[in-house]
Amino acid sequence: MFALEALIVILSGFVLLRIAGKKVVAEMTPLELVTTLAVGTIIGHAVSEHALWKTILTMGIFITVLIVFQSITLKSDVFQKILVGKPTIVIKDGMILMENLSKLRMTVEQLELRIRQNGISNLSDIRTGTIEINGQFGYELIPSARPVTQKQLMKLLKVEPAPEEEPAKHDVFKQVRKSPK
Repeated sequence: MFALEALIVILSGFVLLRIAGKKVVAEMTPLELVTTLAVGTIIGHAVSEHALWKTILTMGIFITVLIVFQSITLKSDVFQKILVGKPTIVIKDGMILMENLSKLRMTVEQLELRIRQNGISNLSDIRTGTIEINGQFGYELIPSARPVTQKQLMKLLKVEPAPEEEPAKHDVFKQVRKSPK
């Protein structure tokens, strides 16, 4: 009986977390991360305490609250800023904003790591740099540091656009295009 209860709890947790949405931890908002950790803790407690229905109900409440909060954040900018947060500008016109970096409890070295990971080697190439709500580094380059697009290159070379190519033999987006939205 214990094994069956454990299986039901784990499957219930899996189903409820699938309903909550799929994101990697790095993309989760604080509320989503807390809910995921809480559900994991509840599952662990349920397996040791044999409290099957109470556990499933508790997980359901957590996931319901998460979904309600996610819905509200989609409709309310104020609520989104409170629950999810907003990006923080850490670089403006090539200069690091130390005050904002301190508010994030981030060192210059940690910021430089994120900059290098984005293939940027010169701070003066960054018009605006932000730490996004998921901790990733977002940036806008100055015009002279931006990569040339195919459209810009073709215009510069005065070349006509190439006709659309036939799909590749192994189209990695084939499954995505066929699946329902």
